[in-house]
Amino acid sequence: MADPSVVPGQSGGARGAGEPEAGGGRGVLRRAVFLGGGLAVSYGLVLTVLSDTFFWFAIPGMLGLAIVVLLGTQMLLFRPFGGTVPFATDGTDRRGPVKYHYRVLVLRYLLVAVPAIALVVLPLVLGVRYLGPFIAVGLLALLLGTKFWLPQLGWTWKCSRVLKVYDFEFRAPVRKSNLHAKGRRSLTLGAGGSARMAAREPLHSGRWPEKIADGVWFAGDDVFGGVLLVPGTGELMVVQPADWIVHEKARRQAGAERREKAERAGLTRKSV
Repeated sequence: MADPSVVPGQSGGARGAGEPEAGGGRGVLRRAVFLGGGLAVSYGLVLTVLSDTFFWFAIPGMLGLAIVVLLGTQMLLFRPFGGTVPFATDGTDRRGPVKYHYRVLVLRYLLVAVPAIALVVLPLVLGVRYLGPFIAVGLLALLLGTKFWLPQLGWTWKCSRVLKVYDFEFRAPVRKSNLHAKGRRSLTLGAGGSARMAAREPLHSGRWPEKIADGVWFAGDDVFGGVLLVPGTGELMVVQPADWIVHEKARRQAGAERREKAERAGLTRKSV
């Protein structure tokens, strides 16, 4: 049954897919300035490799470049989206959230891949000796970006697989437990004896979605797991019981139809 407080297609005042978090624009700008400064300093140190006296400064320069690329790549790929999402967040749309996640992740990867490829190609085309270090920067950014991005696509694909099988139902409240890196977290759906769930958010953001405590849309089976859709902001999460072994008996005793649905949704094995 739809939650009366949720208005389809609205986002509760969140931000656009490419915009910074509310109140966090200055923080993002500060990080960008910091990384830009770190890139400039590290690049200057790397150029000392051409010197006969101070060439050893190139070692901390290379380490600095690697750190800047790592942090910059994560800043581009690991963050929530917001704004008025182009799909209903009231549990009536199962395809829209997945398609939008794919779109956002592809656009973010392009923000990493296109500049990275340019950094590799331009020094080779121009033949400028001093631009040589940017080849390594571009290759490292492309490698790290792909490494971080592929798991995000994988979790979105898992959401898609579940939502092809199960419909949404509203669950409230949500009790937040732990928040870890790369979208990992744990929570409990509803009151009473509900199982604590391990969750993975494809966006790998470092915060809880806004107002998630008020309730979420759940598609799945409690003892096997499923997918959460956050009303308003539209984030998806894959969830499964955190104490997987404890619910093994309940899974074995589930009817044939429940087990068949869980199999089609890819929920019969612990993966979260």
